[in-house]
Amino acid sequence: MNSLKQWVTNSNEAVNIRLVKTPSESEDGEDENAIEFNPQFTYPMFGEQEQIYGYKDLFINLEFASGSLASCFSLGYKDKKSTADKIYATMKDFLPQDITDNHDLFTQIAKRDHVEFRPMGTKVAEYRINHEGAENSVFEFYEADFDTPRFLEYHKRLQSFAIFFIEGASFIEETDSKWEVRLVFERVSENGQDTYNFVGYCTMYPYYYYPEFVRMRISQFLILPPYQNQGHGSRLYKSIYNDLSSRKKVLEMTVEDPNDEFSDLRDKNDMRHLTEKGVFKDLQTPISNETITRVAREHKLTKRQVARCFELALLKNLDKRNKAQYKAFRLQVKQRLYKHNAEALTTLDKPERIEKLHETFLSVEEDYHRLLALL
Repeated sequence: MNSLKQWVTNSNEAVNIRLVKTPSESEDGEDENAIEFNPQFTYPMFGEQEQIYGYKDLFINLEFASGSLASCFSLGYKDKKSTADKIYATMKDFLPQDITDNHDLFTQIAKRDHVEFRPMGTKVAEYRINHEGAENSVFEFYEADFDTPRFLEYHKRLQSFAIFFIEGASFIEETDSKWEVRLVFERVSENGQDTYNFVGYCTMYPYYYYPEFVRMRISQFLILPPYQNQGHGSRLYKSIYNDLSSRKKVLEMTVEDPNDEFSDLRDKNDMRHLTEKGVFKDLQTPISNETITRVAREHKLTKRQVARCFELALLKNLDKRNKAQYKAFRLQVKQRLYKHNAEALTTLDKPERIEKLHETFLSVEEDYHRLLALL
């Protein structure tokens, strides 16, 4: 068994993604201007176990020019079995179509693009952050779609990141002009010259809603790991929300299968927005369905999201020593949970149904406390 293990490599650990700014090798041959990190997911390529068979000391380098996302594939290993997995053949459908395995050519392209690359689309906003290393940086939002010059080719490069970092992601249909994309770039000014680095992006799709409205659904939302935990996600979310809120035809903003990290980001920003708008002023239970519906329409959020925000606001101001107040909060949450899970709950006996609902409530309450600590 141990002899087999030495030929098995975790694919998430083997794959090294490198964002190359201006190529500059040090004495040990490493690029001094590259930021390296591992993917979060590789199961679409290597299966649920995320394992590669047949190599010892395997490494796979995926290098991207940090602005243009021109890319280069390379791999190395200490030893290889004749029955080893065919790595490039397994990965190629998930990598940019124009990826090269010629590192010298990639270096030339990366050097050129470092100077010449400019974002595509329409610039809609910019901001600065207070973060070490970003003193000379301005971050910019750009709007684009598949009719935007140069964007289709660019999207074919950036979409690989969705596979590596968004669970369950798939490539979107690039022939559908209804897709909207918001891009985030870092503009760095040094010695009178501007260069650009790709930071993240969001894709959105409008779904028709009778008679003349659309529901705008966020599909893919990603900030690359080197830029995470710096506030870029919230900036991007608020930028999108403010834009969609101003559109008369947009009825509400929805999210497709949000993961835990995005759900937290969404909850925090929606709570701050509704608080700033005075929605939670003089809040008292019970909060009627009519109130939730009205607030959802006014702020173009889903009813479920608004209901959760009301519950968070109630808990924030709750005195658990006040039994009547806590009971009112508990009933408010349980009523929503029952409606949401009615089909499954009605199959249970009454005592089991009551127990299950209370267990779910306690889990939700615990998660709400965690969220409130983040606000």
